[in-house]
Amino acid sequence: MGRDKKFSTHDLWQATHELIVETGYQGFTMSLLAAKLHVSRAAIYKHYPNKEELLIDFMVEKMRYSVTLLSEIDFTQSFEHQLRDLLERMFQLKDLHQILGMASTIEDVSPVITEKKQVLSAMHHELYAPLNQLITKGKEQGFIDPARNNFLLLGFIFQTIDIPNHAGLPLDTFIAEIQALILHGISNK
Repeated sequence: MGRDKKFSTHDLWQATHELIVETGYQGFTMSLLAAKLHVSRAAIYKHYPNKEELLIDFMVEKMRYSVTLLSEIDFTQSFEHQLRDLLERMFQLKDLHQILGMASTIEDVSPVITEKKQVLSAMHHELYAPLNQLITKGKEQGFIDPARNNFLLLGFIFQTIDIPNHAGLPLDTFIAEIQALILHGISNK
């Protein structure tokens, strides 16, 4: 038998991302991943003993990337520009809820998984920090009613990436509409 083709970490995470979104946790297998990467299952098992450890590592890496991406918002801009920047960055993370929602279905088959689930939980709080900073600035500058609950606002803003674009609007227009709804609601007053 010939040597296995090499694959990069980037290739592994890209293929894992595509498969987990397409198949979900239950449908995800090392065989499907190996086929997508054009390698043997053994080539993947050299790096990961099971799908649970591979997926939890993928989720930690996805969360690390997401925290970094949202932390890079330029807080020196006006509130409206920060909100737009945030929404554009969030739409780059469109599959994040779906992917991280599967973390609870991963069985704790090893101490590594248990530990990495705790890391994911801690990082989840880091994900909200830039949004909370944005909401605070919006309240200070009079864009957001100070009486509004920050956690409810955070959830509302985060859920906007799950709104389906049934109208087929260009992404730029879609984000502008969401920003207008966040800033002005549905009232014409």
